[in-house]
Amino acid sequence: MPTQEKLAVLGGDQRQIYMLRELRNDGWQAAAWGLGEASTDADWRPAVSGAQAVLLPLPASEDGVRIRCPLQSGASLRFSVLLEALPPGVRLLGGRLPPLWLETAGARGIAVLDYMESEVLQLRNALPTAEGAILLAMQELPVTLHGLPVAVVGYGRIGALLAGKLRALGADVTVCARRESDRIRAGLQGMRAARILPGGAGELPCTLPQGCRAVFNTVPCRILTEPVLARLPADCLLLELASAPGGFDPVCAARLGLRWLLAPALPGRLFPESAGVILAQTLSGLLRAGETGPISDRKG
Repeated sequence: MPTQEKLAVLGGDQRQIYMLRELRNDGWQAAAWGLGEASTDADWRPAVSGAQAVLLPLPASEDGVRIRCPLQSGASLRFSVLLEALPPGVRLLGGRLPPLWLETAGARGIAVLDYMESEVLQLRNALPTAEGAILLAMQELPVTLHGLPVAVVGYGRIGALLAGKLRALGADVTVCARRESDRIRAGLQGMRAARILPGGAGELPCTLPQGCRAVFNTVPCRILTEPVLARLPADCLLLELASAPGGFDPVCAARLGLRWLLAPALPGRLFPESAGVILAQTLSGLLRAGETGPISDRKG
């Protein structure tokens, strides 16, 4: 059923333009500022006026001070100024909100939420991330994936989906996982499995398949140490999908003569329309459910 609530979308990139369209299609009234030609208001104040919720982009800021507005030259809005103008009861949602913003908003009694903590959003983003990783590998490798020895490090949301898609393309997939249950699941799906060790006692954290031509890392810690990388062939491609610090040191990889590619935020970079629709679906669900606080541990 269409809602009469007004939303204010402030700043962002192409994702927010598609998000804006999808929110309107879902029945929300949505004003926009800081989105170039997609803006409905030349000033942020009319856009915010009467809004029950204010939606900030992902990431919300690049400098920890101003809202990110890459599509509109000259657009500048300090978060502190916005916060002073928000009346009590307004819900504020943003992606990767600086900790100080969360603290100051909470101190003013503003219901604030970092939607990147949403398990629903992370699950939905796993698909474009996995497809984007495969697209990059196909662009960078001089061979087809069919029959190619590849490794997926980590078997979480992204790793499990990525490994399955690589397997469906005919790749010879090895999954490196810490939990035995994950290794068993990978094996049941026709993939090889290798154990990720905690390290120490001179043991390698993980063992990659012989002749491996591509390694997709999804674990945000330095599992792919220099001794592990040194065993890879020179024509192996390393793709980093995890957040900082990542699974390997690019400087070390370059010193060993390996090709590497940092591939963060693939949904927004490669598939802005899909990423925008995912944001709209997630935010619409959070708003209608009345979510206001940390949501990573919430069920349902």
